[in-house]
Amino acid sequence: MSAPVTAGTAASPPNPPPPRTLNVAAERARTPGSFTGHHFNSAGAALLANGTVEAVIDHLRAESLSGGYEAAKHAAPALEAVYARTAELLGARLEEVALVESATAGWQRAVSALRLRPGDRVLAARSSYVSSALHLLSVERDHGVQVELLPNGPDGAVDLEALEAALRAGPAALVTAAQVPTSSGLVEPAAAIGALAGAHGVPFLLDATQSLGQLPVDMGAIGCDLLIGTGRKFLRGPRGTGLLAVRRPLLDRLAPEAPDVRGARWTAERSWELVPDAKRFELWEAAHALRLGLGAALTDIAALGVDTVARHLAALATSLRERLSALPGVHVTDPPAAGGAIVTFVVDGLDASDVQRQLAHRRVHLIAVPAGHGRWDMDHRGLTKVVRASVHVYNDEDDLHALVEAVREIVCLNGRGTGRRDASVETRAGIEPATPAPSHITPTAPKPAPRATRPDSRRHDAIVVGLGVHGSATLRHLAARGLDVLGLEQYGLGHDLGSSHGATRMIRRAYPHPDWDALVDTAYRAWTELEGASKTQLLDITGGLYAAPQDRPDPLRGPGCRQVDGEEAARIFPGVRLPTGFTAVHDPRAGIIDAQETLRAQLTLAERSGAHIHDHARVLGWEPDGDEVVVRTGKAVLRTRRLVLCTGPWIAAQVPSLARLLTVTRIVNAYFAADPTGPLGRSGLGSFSVDLPQGLLYGFPATDGRGLKAGLDSGPPWDPQAPRPEATDDELALLAEAVAQVLPGAGPVTESLTCLYTMTADRRFLVGEVPGVPQVLVASACSGHGFKFGPAIGEALADLVCGIARPDLDFLSPARLFPGGIS
Repeated sequence: MSAPVTAGTAASPPNPPPPRTLNVAAERARTPGSFTGHHFNSAGAALLANGTVEAVIDHLRAESLSGGYEAAKHAAPALEAVYARTAELLGARLEEVALVESATAGWQRAVSALRLRPGDRVLAARSSYVSSALHLLSVERDHGVQVELLPNGPDGAVDLEALEAALRAGPAALVTAAQVPTSSGLVEPAAAIGALAGAHGVPFLLDATQSLGQLPVDMGAIGCDLLIGTGRKFLRGPRGTGLLAVRRPLLDRLAPEAPDVRGARWTAERSWELVPDAKRFELWEAAHALRLGLGAALTDIAALGVDTVARHLAALATSLRERLSALPGVHVTDPPAAGGAIVTFVVDGLDASDVQRQLAHRRVHLIAVPAGHGRWDMDHRGLTKVVRASVHVYNDEDDLHALVEAVREIVCLNGRGTGRRDASVETRAGIEPATPAPSHITPTAPKPAPRATRPDSRRHDAIVVGLGVHGSATLRHLAARGLDVLGLEQYGLGHDLGSSHGATRMIRRAYPHPDWDALVDTAYRAWTELEGASKTQLLDITGGLYAAPQDRPDPLRGPGCRQVDGEEAARIFPGVRLPTGFTAVHDPRAGIIDAQETLRAQLTLAERSGAHIHDHARVLGWEPDGDEVVVRTGKAVLRTRRLVLCTGPWIAAQVPSLARLLTVTRIVNAYFAADPTGPLGRSGLGSFSVDLPQGLLYGFPATDGRGLKAGLDSGPPWDPQAPRPEATDDELALLAEAVAQVLPGAGPVTESLTCLYTMTADRRFLVGEVPGVPQVLVASACSGHGFKFGPAIGEALADLVCGIARPDLDFLSPARLFPGGIS
């Protein structure tokens, strides 16, 4: 019954090239999810690569701009290419493959098209998936089909002798097996099953749902006539995608029970005909964006080479089985015929779902499989539920170690077994191991000896240094994504020595260049999200006026803003009197940020999501070490995949290459006596700035009981390590002179404070990778106007840590300051 082999059967060359080695670091770099924990659920839904996500989003964006039909027409060549990639993967002809919504959808359409009749025999392996089994049992009950379960041999796979005996016993309508079941790491002898079925002229339906992407699957070599699969598992495609392949000549004999306009042509009032290829099994309505994502994933697997992937996954899974088997109280439940990427196990005395939950708390992500998902297999083996771990191309030795040590800890904490508590667990708790491991306990895998100059230390996914507005925002977003993230602050939290302290900050949309517009929009959305998450009002929208001489070469402008003259400015804000020759920009969406509450909210949310925060923890230095960074504090040597420096005026000390490009400036702010119900209160004033000869005067109305707040963004250069005295009489006199020019109702100074601005020559921020050190990111030199972007910058840095490109921030990249590279 099997058709001739169409691919993958060419004779091997006399001197085959050496096997390729998988670049795991490269796969992790393009898989943001690999930084959010230790992921072992590829048998459920693998982590998507950046290119797959972008393919989906790009098409959805095209649909939003031009419409679904128009976008599909434009993407037609790319959509057709998905069929070619599918055929290549399966060793099938182009016309033999169909794209469906899921493996189950493909199964049901294929089996229904066989038109099984009463008395037809279906020989099914115990490896069959729950949805397939339920369909067969339904057909047996409703149509009198006979479903015969094939016994397993001693190795746990289909007993081939029993299969041959069943085929000889009488005509059969179908043989079916899952090449890899959902409930174990078994790999069925698919090619041997196909050969027996073909010899007896019986169609063989192979469920390749768990094997596509982790094992070579060639329909011709296997001898299967029908094949189903899904995109979301080892192929790393989006959910909602599936594959169905039917080889000729069987394809010509199968007719779907419910043809669709995609698979049939309505030729006359009462007649229709099927399309000649496997598209007869498709529906016209399809998620084109998801199919394009599947195409991107198929391109990736082809580029890597399925054989290369299979070797990597088999090596990882074999090592994992060995290590788990060595743990007391842990039993690997895979049968002897196991292989490939899936490992299943149970822990004495613990429900598999409890083990799953406890692992998730340790950022190890896998799944528990109940017997209801594979009764023909698990009931037969006396299993009610198993823990299933499945590896992929983004998993490495560190992931295996994390899983094994987490299971070891769970076993010990629950009083199961006598395994040692690994020293790394003590380190995670921030304490030294109390006693050495018992001499009779042998580690499951030796660890490399530590370097003499670098003692063993905990490894984090990310370390954020500096917990002002940008650092606390970054910490919060990284923790919310599940990363193991540590925040370090050299002083006490909320200290007043940097750039983020004080009660208020300004938010506005008015900027001199359109480059800022998108980031401004993102910032406003980010503040709304932060207010919702913290259940705290952080913004007070007062409107704002931003004034400058009318001949200023780079006037402010922005979405929703408009230019006004001095007379209209006075009508909008009666408390303001602009100098002659000045104009202003009115921004009705400008306002005041509660700075202190913002820091509190972000740090609270970060801790709530699992972030670790250490204050009074000064970073003495850092250095790259391969793909990681070694960070030295006064108390520890730490390792991290990504280091994020949000150290404000101290950034030059952390990144010396920036020192000559930045200026740290001392800034004075003061409160002036003002009636909060008068023209300098919120009824007569909002946030404001006026570009005066003394500098840019900025401030806020008297709204918090402390009076009118104002400051000048000019001041002397300052060493951030030097003591910072209180504002001098001269500094306050200069500020008072500026205030008197435009706010005539202001009274005397009632209190003052100082802070530090870190300035670039172009007054744009530095956000992005340190040039030449991609594993280190900075967000500093915010030039006196960065607080308003804090939550948005934090989210952007979290994206960059996770490998998600942010081209919208290219205009802030530190690389712009090094056009010729770092010398």
